[in-house]
Amino acid sequence: MARLVDLHAHTTVSDGTLSPAELVRLAAQRGLVALAVTDHDHVGGLAEAAREGARLNVEIVPGIELSVTDPEAGELHLLGYLFDPAHAPLLARLDALREGRLARGARIVAALRAHGVEITLDEVLQGASGALGRPHVARVLVEKGRAASVQDAFDRWLADGRPAFVPKEKLSPQEGLALVHDAGGVCSLAHAVTVPAAKRGALVRKLAKLGLDAVEVQHSKHGEAERREMQALADELGLAVSGGSDYHGANKPAVELGSVRVEESVLAALKTRAARRRSPNARGS
Repeated sequence: MARLVDLHAHTTVSDGTLSPAELVRLAAQRGLVALAVTDHDHVGGLAEAAREGARLNVEIVPGIELSVTDPEAGELHLLGYLFDPAHAPLLARLDALREGRLARGARIVAALRAHGVEITLDEVLQGASGALGRPHVARVLVEKGRAASVQDAFDRWLADGRPAFVPKEKLSPQEGLALVHDAGGVCSLAHAVTVPAAKRGALVRKLAKLGLDAVEVQHSKHGEAERREMQALADELGLAVSGGSDYHGANKPAVELGSVRVEESVLAALKTRAARRRSPNARGS
């Protein structure tokens, strides 16, 4: 029987609704042998997850999800894996990104109040134990009866083009890749389905030249066409692959942890890639 992993999941440290320990317990219940905790701009849940993983015999893979902006393709997400979560330059940059998230949250609240929504930043922060994101605002809007669900809050208020949309600070692809590589890890392009189809191939080829290590093939939003496309690009460019559910708990109730089939061999290949990058004899890293 194949040993399965999930390499894309979020906790309350960013915009998930399970604590790191709760997420690991769910992974164990689902029969996963390894789990990557990939919170946005934050590694603060990794220690708790690792402790619970050791207790339950679930391997915890250090992970993170970074937002970057490409001039042609727009906003992209990079998944970092297998890096040193105590790497000082990485932590310093993440601190700055989270400060930017806090300032963005204040601007979103101000925009909502300007449209007659009685909401405060303190109310939003009560549900955010780590990196502040729009889902934290959305949940308060649901609690106040100003939206029927988190998705409805985005559709009414928070999505691009809606009354309280505020763009967030994003890294360049080069900076995102360098942050993870300098900390000893590898980077995968997340959920390429969010990139316009006509731009995907050129984007992946461009990122590969910049040092991208992998592409996410298995994802809860990827259909068979996207999976085949990403696998073909990985084969063409000599990239590894990654895969995961992108689990967020109640913030994305349709997505279940472990809902996409990712075998342990995928993680093993990423580990090989990371070891090669860390080798003093590695070239082009």
